[in-house]
Amino acid sequence: MLKHLLARLKELPEKTRATLTLWLGAAAVGLVAVMLAKAAEWAFAGFDALTQRWWWWPLLSLPLGGMAIRWLMSRIGQGAEGSGIPQAMAALQVADQPSVAERLLGLRIAVAKFVGIVAGLGSGFVLGREGPTVQIGASIMYACHRFVPLADAVFRRQLILAGGAAGIAAAFNTPLAGIVFAFEELARSVEERTSGKLIGAVILAGVVSLAFLGNYTYFGRIRVPDFHYAILLPMVLVSVVAGLIGGAFSWLCVNPHRWLPHRLARWRQSHPYHFVAGCGLLIALCGMIAPIFGSGAEATSVAVASGQGLPWYYLPLKFVGLLGTFLTGLPGGIFAPSLSLGAGVGSWFLPLFDHSIHVKLMAIGMAAMLAAVTRAPLTSSIILMEMTDGHAMVISTLAASMIAATVARLFRTNLYHDLAERALKGLGPLPSAVEKKEDTP
Repeated sequence: MLKHLLARLKELPEKTRATLTLWLGAAAVGLVAVMLAKAAEWAFAGFDALTQRWWWWPLLSLPLGGMAIRWLMSRIGQGAEGSGIPQAMAALQVADQPSVAERLLGLRIAVAKFVGIVAGLGSGFVLGREGPTVQIGASIMYACHRFVPLADAVFRRQLILAGGAAGIAAAFNTPLAGIVFAFEELARSVEERTSGKLIGAVILAGVVSLAFLGNYTYFGRIRVPDFHYAILLPMVLVSVVAGLIGGAFSWLCVNPHRWLPHRLARWRQSHPYHFVAGCGLLIALCGMIAPIFGSGAEATSVAVASGQGLPWYYLPLKFVGLLGTFLTGLPGGIFAPSLSLGAGVGSWFLPLFDHSIHVKLMAIGMAAMLAAVTRAPLTSSIILMEMTDGHAMVISTLAASMIAATVARLFRTNLYHDLAERALKGLGPLPSAVEKKEDTP
């Protein structure tokens, strides 16, 4: 059946073949995103069940699981480490050099990323699947360019953008956020022909996701009261604190060489497996105090639904767990954990204000923290808007995201862009054509 379909596809005119290739790739991204969501859910549920039965289980699963994933990445997963969004951004810059781009995106990388995320959540690491879904989606779509022999760099770039956007849209079930994320973060400028293809890819991936998962939202449906001017003061307070914490987190992730003790940094480089095991043990100890394991969606959803908030110590422990997971270099995203951190920031301020705005403060904190970490305020706002009922959060969320992103600039760090530059440098010397393209403002 598949061979017959591919044979018929090759018989079509070039332009028609390119369009159909993009649509089929988008549907495949949606299907894989659903598979990853389900596999990740089952893996973390298994970890949680074992932890409920044996309190000491994380002390084994995190160090041993981390070392096993590290070994797997060293064998088949080169290029699949970390979030995945920086790799997709770096691939956009070298789309006119397929041999270079394929070291950042490809089916091998997509498979390794999938397995690494599921294994990481099954071990209890603090990570999300959204950023990895971007790299997986971009990898699947980029691999589709082989069905269009005359595909140029523009078309390959369109495939990467559409795949990344479709990945975010399918992971969160937030189609608008997927589109805005592609425009705001993956590429600062988009060719006119790209927008229609990108929107179509997001729609197709979203339809596939809806068909299997229904009209779900990652953190549940957040219901908030209507806008009132009394929210302005707490909104500013939450946004500024979230901006400082999120900006600090990004700085720590980008500059470990500037704050890790020299001996620890040297040990990390010379004994990577021991370092991963040590980080896993630290995360396990933090998780025995607060429920920080995994993405944090479960604990955050309960807090937001009840309006009771998270305990004050949840935020610092989640912060340490997320930073420790990032330092291991294992596959894992920071979108969902950042939203969970933001709910923790909002929870700090709940005792100071009326109970009627508690849910709104946590929602504002979620948007502000994600904007501060990613420096993508529009994407952060829209993700929260698509998880809330009505228009009650539009102004508050936009304002909070912009304030937090502005405060985060104090740290002079742009997490994904800085990591993308590092990924490009890790590829070694690039062809002169690419170097000239990078130097162009």
